[in-house]
Amino acid sequence: MLGTIAGAVGPRPELIAFAWLAVLCVALATIDLIVYRLPDRLTLPAYPALAALLAGAALLNSEPGKFLRAVLAGAVLAAGYLLLALIRPGDLGLGDVKLAGPLGMVLGWVGWPSVLFATALSFVLCGLVGVVLLAVRRADARTALPLGPFMVYATFVVLLVTPGQ
Repeated sequence: MLGTIAGAVGPRPELIAFAWLAVLCVALATIDLIVYRLPDRLTLPAYPALAALLAGAALLNSEPGKFLRAVLAGAVLAAGYLLLALIRPGDLGLGDVKLAGPLGMVLGWVGWPSVLFATALSFVLCGLVGVVLLAVRRADARTALPLGPFMVYATFVVLLVTPGQ
């Protein structure tokens, strides 16, 4: 996965931030699949670490606008997920809300369309898996699916197919 990211981003300073988040997200997605939790010990430190890496990339690239958009996108996406969690308590975990911020930051670095597309894709993919599980009778209407792995997958699919990073 890191090689694919490196190929898509190229030798640019933001590669360090994207690769760091990719490694973290492998652990987070695995944990979420196994125990249906995204631990604060991993999600919360991602905010300052990723902000520092993206700030460094912005300085080296002379692109402060990308950094500001990344931070704003992270805040907006986390706030949107929080709103969804408050509207439907129990349907969306706070770990998902906390993961949305760092994912939104890297997506925001690329652009607002990436933020929107990855967000929609994560819910669509989760829904499709739910439908398949219902169809093969491996789940019922009350079966919970961890959203974190879908959020991670959608984020990196969008990052890999978005031209002009």
